Amino acid sequence: MTLAQRNYYFKGGIVLSALCFLCLIALAGKLLPLYPVLSKAALYRSEGLFQNLVVRFFNTAPQASFASVAAAVTYALGASILVFVFFEKTQSPEILFFGLFGLSFAFEILRILLPLQEIYNFPSVLLVMGTRLLFSGRLFGVLSLFASSLHAAGLEMQKQGKVILTIVIAILVISSRVPINGLAWDSSLTMVCAYSSMFRLVEYVLMAMAVISFLLAAYTKGTGEYLFIALGTFLVSLGRSLLINADTWLPPLPGLLMLIAGTWFITGRLHQVYLWL
Repeated sequence: MTLAQRNYYFKGGIVLSALCFLCLIALAGKLLPLYPVLSKAALYRSEGLFQNLVVRFFNTAPQASFASVAAAVTYALGASILVFVFFEKTQSPEILFFGLFGLSFAFEILRILLPLQEIYNFPSVLLVMGTRLLFSGRLFGVLSLFASSLHAAGLEMQKQGKVILTIVIAILVISSRVPINGLAWDSSLTMVCAYSSMFRLVEYVLMAMAVISFLLAAYTKGTGEYLFIALGTFLVSLGRSLLINADTWLPPLPGLLMLIAGTWFITGRLHQVYLWL
């Protein structure tokens, strides 16, 4: 893939995340008053790597779900801009997939469909479709991060466009077959689906393998920069888990800070690795 072709992905990511960001700001006044009622009607507490610890000590904060969506969309926009600015004229096989990982956070805006239904009373089937797209976006992000680490570890993927298309087709097939309850949601205002624990386990394994792959790249290539990139990958993985499952005020800010720090490590060090190539 040429630089020009790759940059179209980055520009498209900036436009998409900016639209999501503006949409969220425009709707905030209408949506926020609905969160207390919807939060009380949640059948389950949201689950996650740290969420299971948080639920023991903190009750739900209704607007925390909106805050986590806002933080995710803001991160998607910031990450997309940063990647484009750093790598507009710099070739790096890893950065395209990391850029797609950052962009995947824009799909969190689909969590506002539930309060929107309270306003516009559209059919529950749209909630189900939106939830499938949300889960597709999350899985796409994790697979993109993993693909980025495989590039660093030495796996050559010349046809990056085909790799992206393969990932998209695979996750659409998977998400289309997952049973989703269009009438029940958890405390993060995400509709309840089957096999959620299995999907979380798969995500954790893929993110752990991404960290390991960057560590292997540091060893095989003798480049210490990949150690910092592995650290950055670890931080964005933790930050992602904190942010997308948040239903109290505790996780969103640390999650966002971890994402920012991890992204700075990854983009900054990758830029140094490929700057003179």
